[in-house]
Amino acid sequence: MSRKSTYSLLLFVVLIGVFGLAFRVQRVEASGTIYIGTNGLVEGTDKITNANNITYTFTDNINDSIVVERSNIIIDGDGYTLTGPYTEVGFNLTDLTNVTIRNVNVMGFGYGIYLQSSILNIILENNITFNEGNIYLGNSSDNTITGNTITDGAEAIQLYASSNNTISGNSMSDNHNGVWSRLNSAENVISGNNITENNNGIYLDSSSSNTISRNNVTANNYHGIYLFESSNNTISENDITNNSFVLGGSGIMLDLSSNNVLSGNSIIANNWWGINPASSNNNTIFGNNIRNNKVGINSDSSDFNIVSANNIIDNGDLGIYLESSSNNTFHHNNLINNTNQVVVDLGYANNWDDGIEGNYWSNYTGVDLNHDGIGDTPHVIDANNTDNYPLMGMFHGFNTSLGKYVNVISNSTIDSFRYFESNSTIIIHVSNMTANQTHGFCRISIPYEVMAEPFNVTINGVNPAYWNYTLYDNGTHRWIYFAYGHSILEIIIVPEFPSFIILPLFMLATLLAVIAYRRKHTM
Repeated sequence: MSRKSTYSLLLFVVLIGVFGLAFRVQRVEASGTIYIGTNGLVEGTDKITNANNITYTFTDNINDSIVVERSNIIIDGDGYTLTGPYTEVGFNLTDLTNVTIRNVNVMGFGYGIYLQSSILNIILENNITFNEGNIYLGNSSDNTITGNTITDGAEAIQLYASSNNTISGNSMSDNHNGVWSRLNSAENVISGNNITENNNGIYLDSSSSNTISRNNVTANNYHGIYLFESSNNTISENDITNNSFVLGGSGIMLDLSSNNVLSGNSIIANNWWGINPASSNNNTIFGNNIRNNKVGINSDSSDFNIVSANNIIDNGDLGIYLESSSNNTFHHNNLINNTNQVVVDLGYANNWDDGIEGNYWSNYTGVDLNHDGIGDTPHVIDANNTDNYPLMGMFHGFNTSLGKYVNVISNSTIDSFRYFESNSTIIIHVSNMTANQTHGFCRISIPYEVMAEPFNVTINGVNPAYWNYTLYDNGTHRWIYFAYGHSILEIIIVPEFPSFIILPLFMLATLLAVIAYRRKHTM
């Protein structure tokens, strides 16, 4: 039996009021709507205790709807179950503030928990299942939904014109959508959730300036994360794996969506597209790990996007496919062992370097006779697409404690990178990338804020076999290059004092020594 058939059957079971023993459910006849009134009194049941008109605790399972009319209270289900008719709402909160609903099993309603025009409420550690809509927020802001298990509904959580809410640490599965944010819902934080086996994991519809981070988005049927007509959102550090079982599904889908930032995500083993911009412009796709998808990045009618510092590796059909897409810029990406690295529609031109450095291509066959870490000949994709500065080693970007990146291009394995702000020192440990590798190099871009020039490099305590510390300077960064014979090595980069500073420092040290000597001998 399919999951949707199972869902329909279970809803039917809910409608006829038959529940098993799970969640401590008993057959209880409905007695009408329960009210927690503005005066603090409970009307319609004797199964909720009231402590000081603040804490309301279930003492048994309840088969009714609850309308909450009082702010600044706690409703504790104590593990009991709230069930009701499919046409009703489990908990109904309108124009309320600072209500906490915790530790309740809510099932069998049209909406399990419904907030309208309500702020600063908390939905905490509940089990919410088999409702048409499990949790709904309409025109509601600054609420927190955390630690809940939310399953088998049309939506696990729906945000309608609702902003500044936090959705964290929840488990959402077997819903049509995990989180559905729509109609100008903005500045919500969706973080640290486990979102699996839904139709879509996270769906932003006409929603802007939201943050989606550190979620596990796995095994959803269509899209892991789907943006439709949504802009200025940040999608970062999510694990987006094994989604898109339906043709055209994606790890991340951008549909008519612009000015979004996708960074630091692991987009792995999705069955169709890893990232799919469609009619979506001016997005930034930075520092993602895009591996083992059918197609790593599939761009359709999308222009002026920036794709940089991504690992695009071992994708089954294509690393990058550009269909009717132009003026996109690709640089500092590692394109390794994709069945086809890049395919571009004939006649569409894109940029494949930033004017200084391009991308690393595992199938590039050029050489570097002038020892700068850049191939001596361009990497030609087609007549309109050329990487003019192909990298001779893989690209690595390391963020420092100052928030400034040190970029390293190397044909060595970078085992570790550390920056010590106290003395402006960089320490890198490298090893052979292959067993028979005998020579290695590093091309490094160092921001002025990280380290002042000139530099001194030692490798296992001695200077490298070849170095060029004035490779390039753009006014904010200095590029250096050095080469070495290979083994397991420690590279230390430190600033040297300029000669015009050394003499004054020497004179100052001498003066201080003389003063100390005189004081000692006059005491």
